[in-house]
Amino acid sequence: METALFPKIGFGTADLGDQARTAVETAIRSGFRLIDTARVYGSEGSVGKAIARCISDGTIRREDLIVQTKLDPSLHSYEGVMESFKASIGELKTGYIDLFLIHWPVPRGTENDCYERNREVWRAFEDLRKNGDVRMIGVCNFLERHLVDLMEHCAVPPAINQLELHPAYQQRGLVRFTRKLGVAVEAWSPMGRGLLNSDEWKSRAGAYGKNPGQIALRWSIDHGYVPLVRAKNPEHIKSNLDIFDFELTEEDKAALDAMNTCDQHQDIWAYKRQQMY
Repeated sequence: METALFPKIGFGTADLGDQARTAVETAIRSGFRLIDTARVYGSEGSVGKAIARCISDGTIRREDLIVQTKLDPSLHSYEGVMESFKASIGELKTGYIDLFLIHWPVPRGTENDCYERNREVWRAFEDLRKNGDVRMIGVCNFLERHLVDLMEHCAVPPAINQLELHPAYQQRGLVRFTRKLGVAVEAWSPMGRGLLNSDEWKSRAGAYGKNPGQIALRWSIDHGYVPLVRAKNPEHIKSNLDIFDFELTEEDKAALDAMNTCDQHQDIWAYKRQQMY
């Protein structure tokens, strides 16, 4: 499997704004080897500059870094993929993209032909992979029906399905289905926006010498996900990697698993389209 040597945790860049470059530099110097971005985040240029700086000063070699970005949802066609990829690689300046992802299965305006569009987009993804422009191809936010249709028409299956996953929103059925297809799972919003910031979980985390965010990340790792974290504060960035020196008790694992309420990260229209079509 292409993801066999994939990093166990990644650094995300959504909503970092003008702090993206500094944050990514800090993340790479702290030990992150998977960097996630997207056309719609507006952070690809900053990510590219941060990577170039870290390569030039000897912090890392390009081949030791996994750089993943996502298709511009407004360019959901074969030609659009090529346009989006050209723009992304032009800003990243990384020579190639390690993992190229479909951002949403039903972008705005594709409601009536989203499945046909996804097949067309995937054909372009496969061509980019064949040409060596990208190493791996994957999807984000795909539900079972979107995966089934894509798998029935693809030559190369997705390497990754990136999903919102945290203790309050576990999507257990979708995760099982995704894995049954041989597709690995990345978790965005793995901390659930401060989901565990209660006095109870602060106390539980303190028993490990950790903070609630680290507990949420440990839960994600234990479930075999690749969590994508995001932070601006250098100490927070570093602390997000400090999750491999402890194990959750069976009691705490059970308590976290029991938090599943199917509550999503936020009520956004992209989710509604995804669920309706």
